[in-house]
Amino acid sequence: MNRLRFLAVLGAVSLLPPPLAACAQPAPGHLMAPERVTDRIHVMRQPDRIWSAVIGNVTIVEQSDGVVLIDSGGTLADGRQVAAAVRSLTSRPVKAVAITHWHNDHPLGVRGILAEWPRARIIATEAARKRMIEVMGRNVGIGRNDPKLDTARLNSGHARIAEYEASSRDPKLSEEERREFAADARYMKERLAEQMGSFVVLPTETFRDRLAIGDSKAPVELLVLGRANTDGDLVAWMPRQKVVATGDAVVAPTPYGFNSYPADWIAVLEKIRALGFDRLIPGHGAVQADTAYVGRLIASLRDVRARVAPLAAQGVSQEDVRSKIDYSDQVRLFAGDSAWARRWLEAYWLGPITSSAWREAKGIPIEPGG
Repeated sequence: MNRLRFLAVLGAVSLLPPPLAACAQPAPGHLMAPERVTDRIHVMRQPDRIWSAVIGNVTIVEQSDGVVLIDSGGTLADGRQVAAAVRSLTSRPVKAVAITHWHNDHPLGVRGILAEWPRARIIATEAARKRMIEVMGRNVGIGRNDPKLDTARLNSGHARIAEYEASSRDPKLSEEERREFAADARYMKERLAEQMGSFVVLPTETFRDRLAIGDSKAPVELLVLGRANTDGDLVAWMPRQKVVATGDAVVAPTPYGFNSYPADWIAVLEKIRALGFDRLIPGHGAVQADTAYVGRLIASLRDVRARVAPLAAQGVSQEDVRSKIDYSDQVRLFAGDSAWARRWLEAYWLGPITSSAWREAKGIPIEPGG
């Protein structure tokens, strides 16, 4: 996709980070209070910033005989917070928790929810359960806490916090970046403390294509639309309310492209767009009321693939391919003039998705990270 074509597809739509004055305020290291999306559906979102220690959004769907949750948060404390929020909204029990994918910040709150409702169904795709065992098991532990893994996480977290604190004093960085690094360091300290004692609770049931949780008021359809952000993505569709919860197949304002599947991802996004939703709840970020951002992601992925494939064919290495591409159009549209947003756009999206597109172009299998 050439530059003019890319701009034509995206038009003037722009989803920028919150104003800098708002970003400068430290946010608490937990999910925000439930936000009404529409009748019978609420969402608990991570704070409105581009965090290093992220928390996946949690969707609350109130059915006639109980609550269905889409994701659970990333710590035991998150799960307890979700449980308390559900109690504040309804007397109905949580009957099911659907996990959109295996990344830590989406399934690790399950323990806190099961403490309140031990008979709740825990649902994921077959591929997601496999990755929970193979990848999360190495990093977090399965079924019980591993103190050695906690120690490793603690040491890694403290090292990252020290790096951020040093960056907050780095005169070579912009004032915005120094301020945001300082805020992130404070936030990460709170999140790190909450991550201790974590372990994976495996799903009690899995599915391959579609699983319906029926209800006359708020039916939920759990769908596998293909590989996107991971090879086990689950998308939740609430057809009566016309709300879709996408997991990290859609993340705003900065997508996540690590070890992902660019060509398949485009097809998944096109299927999401074709649902005709009124509201889209992304894996991270604010609720969306139209298809503009989904369209931008599709255009971005097509642009990346079109730029990377010729370079891969010419023999440019995976290590060198990113330096050969000018993504200035995408940077302006996703991040505006914010140096902080541009930093994370490169780290979370442009660099990783370029590597994934290179492997795709070379026919090299894309394996999950850990």
